[in-house]
Amino acid sequence: MADLLDAAQLYLDGRFADGRDPGFAVEDPATEEDFAHAPAADAAQFDAAVAAARRSFDAGVWASVPLAERVRLLAAMVDVLDGVRDDLVRTVIRETGTPVRIAGLLQVDMALQQARQLPALLATLPEWEHNELPLDGHIAGPAGHDVLMSIRRYEPCGVVAAITPYNFPLQPAVWKVFSALAAGCSVILRPSPLAPLSVLALGAAADRAGLPPGVLNILPEPGSAGAELLTSDPRVDCVSFTGSTAVGRRIAAQAAPTVKRLVLELGGKSVQLYLPDAVRNVGAGVAAVFGAHAGQACSSQSRVLVPAEAFDDAVAQATAVARAMPVGDPQDPATAVGPVVSAAQHARITGLIADAVDAGARLVAGGVRPAGLARGHYLEPAVLTVDDNANPIAQREAFGPVVSIQAYRDLDEAVAIANDSEYGLSGGVYSADVRAGLAVARRIRSGTVLVNRPAANAYTPMGGIKQSGIGRERGVAGLREYQEVQHLVLGPLEDLR
Repeated sequence: MADLLDAAQLYLDGRFADGRDPGFAVEDPATEEDFAHAPAADAAQFDAAVAAARRSFDAGVWASVPLAERVRLLAAMVDVLDGVRDDLVRTVIRETGTPVRIAGLLQVDMALQQARQLPALLATLPEWEHNELPLDGHIAGPAGHDVLMSIRRYEPCGVVAAITPYNFPLQPAVWKVFSALAAGCSVILRPSPLAPLSVLALGAAADRAGLPPGVLNILPEPGSAGAELLTSDPRVDCVSFTGSTAVGRRIAAQAAPTVKRLVLELGGKSVQLYLPDAVRNVGAGVAAVFGAHAGQACSSQSRVLVPAEAFDDAVAQATAVARAMPVGDPQDPATAVGPVVSAAQHARITGLIADAVDAGARLVAGGVRPAGLARGHYLEPAVLTVDDNANPIAQREAFGPVVSIQAYRDLDEAVAIANDSEYGLSGGVYSADVRAGLAVARRIRSGTVLVNRPAANAYTPMGGIKQSGIGRERGVAGLREYQEVQHLVLGPLEDLR
């Protein structure tokens, strides 16, 4: 594992520990070779992690630390991670197949930047606020002379179970861990078994920075038994999960008997809707889907909607882009599209394409294994055209380098098509007239709608409506997810004699 992170142990109650279950192999999706061995926590270790987190929170060893000091220690964690930045990049390329041309920026640098910014943002927020009572609501007592204070105080929500995905292993881990820790919570982090190595670096950073034992625990596993313990254990107060809607539903059901707080960032089937004056940009928009980690992003704008009169032009642009983008070895700086993460995901995507064609879609580019790449989970970027929004490719999340193109007659129909989905995570509207784009964007039922360009950073919230999730990550809204509101009422003691 030269030049890769040393991730041979899990992090439990302030100590590095061997997994008790046999470890599991981590595959390089570009070569289909097992390049590393990850430690596997067993049920007893998950139970011990929950107990440690519960103990550390209830004892106040972290929650009672002043916020400014928590922010300082979390910044020290980022300093440690900055010191292994290049190793993180190399590791995440091997785990996920992200092309080297974007891995540093999207996989690591953005994560480390947000790890600094999220705690700093929380430090700017009030720790308590007056409730918005009318003036006479602050006056108590029969004589009207006693002053009453009614305030809301923000306190940590407790023990947080964080369950993260494979596609961008560090970014969601940072959003959850650094937000929850900044708030004063204790955390058990269970990374995806497909990409656990880079996430384990957070344990080494916590240890070097001097976080108290039990405050952060990181436990990989090859299956789901530990995650199910976290989502059902009454000692856990909050479950924060990023992943598919199907798994999110199961987590919600497992958490329901103990009425846990939930932060669920789930699937998406986002649109890129072009007004007539912006159709010339379709090629660039499609390239952004293919080039952002082979479409393996929950916010991927994989449904392209264009005016009927510009349909042929849009298809020609998308087809040209799909055929021109280099697919191959993610270590090669020329590669624009790397592999998808696993053989199972490759089969799921090609199966969805086949279902779409069977239902009437037309495959106009890609969707097959590239010539000359016999090994690796590679797929040529696929472009399909559809004339029925009920088609599987218009409704089901591909999570791969796949876009569909559909025509609309007018903006009312475009908005109806955009909203005809069980998902509501993200989307984009494109127009030279920003006001016209904004008017359409406001009609789309989605947690985020971009007009012409993105703004995804520590200060902006991320999350969905409908079956794309509950709650928010990042920004003020995301930080407040890990806090409870306590109502405090203060007034003079009445003479009870």
